[in-house]
Amino acid sequence: MIGKAMNEFQIIDMYSDLVPLGRLEQLKSLGYRPKQSIGLPQDMPVLTCPVAAHDAECFSMKDGQLNFGFGTIQTQHGLVQSIRLQLNDVQIYWLADMTDPEVWAALDKWRKAGHALIQFDVRGQTEELGYSLFLKAGVPHGTYRNEQFRNVPAPSAQLIWDGMATLAMSGKLQRQAESDIEGMQLRRVFVNVLLTGRFKPWVAADKMVEMPTPMKIVFQR
Repeated sequence: MIGKAMNEFQIIDMYSDLVPLGRLEQLKSLGYRPKQSIGLPQDMPVLTCPVAAHDAECFSMKDGQLNFGFGTIQTQHGLVQSIRLQLNDVQIYWLADMTDPEVWAALDKWRKAGHALIQFDVRGQTEELGYSLFLKAGVPHGTYRNEQFRNVPAPSAQLIWDGMATLAMSGKLQRQAESDIEGMQLRRVFVNVLLTGRFKPWVAADKMVEMPTPMKIVFQR
């Protein structure tokens, strides 16, 4: 659940009319095998996050502390599942439809493997080559509290998308985020909406933040 803010940090709104989009892509679709994926099956879902080039330093894994988990956010449009990663003093949210079977299938595979593979798509300026940073986060085993909502009736795709997009652009999560790592104060919070097959047929292209250029590969531990 959203908690009371523990600290203050700057909210930078570069895309006031756009929604940063995360995706679930199969590992085999990358066309190469990052070293972080060794031991993971080819059909492992890769969780993606678009990153502006000037923010890439936020995702450095040198001497990194990690926390990865799942939560529930109640909105007026329905329940939203939050997938949340904290890397040192940076927190990243992916907002998803709580009932989305594609999301639950990914969660099941991550839980079985004990890890989730995350790809940060660093986007440069027009005609500037982008690149990828990869991270493998530990995923807890067992039953999650969110699973009680897994098979409830699905909300309208349009309503829940609008709810997630509104939340992502509101700055509310950035203002109210709490650190998941004891003793670590947050410096930045990034929020994505997870674009799955449930939404692809009708989400407007002008509401997307996409990867505009080919990518070179940068490996991190």
